[in-house]
Amino acid sequence: MAGKRRRFKPYELFGRTVNLPEAVARVKGDPVSVPDTCRFCKGEVKLVNNADFYKGREYGWPLAYCCTSCGARVGCHPGTDIPLGTLADGPTMQARREAHDAFDRLWRGKTPWHRSQAYRALAKALGVRFAHISWMDVPECKRVVSLCQSGALFV
Repeated sequence: MAGKRRRFKPYELFGRTVNLPEAVARVKGDPVSVPDTCRFCKGEVKLVNNADFYKGREYGWPLAYCCTSCGARVGCHPGTDIPLGTLADGPTMQARREAHDAFDRLWRGKTPWHRSQAYRALAKALGVRFAHISWMDVPECKRVVSLCQSGALFV
């Protein structure tokens, strides 16, 4: 939402209170814009319960945005209706999983990096100010995998 800050007001949906001030405060940085049109097929996007695509079972915070035409989707930050990233179709979800598999090894376990340091190094390697895998498309995710596998990321 360029230039305009969204005002978050608490409301009830699917038996839960959404956008309480403490939940909204946990979201760091500028929130991603709420999608209303699918970036893949231009279909309508709606806020749904994630049980709609997990065979009737909710996982984590249940709110997600989903395209009514092609099924591209993105989850929401816990307690809010703020998207975690951009809509992803099947190939994009798979590419993001692969990027996370490669990238998360850099900051989990045996390395001294913290997640935020790893993302700063990734942004620098990609030549952008900020980077997050949940914002990326398939080619960008493939580039992340390549950078991680080549050892090109440094703090």
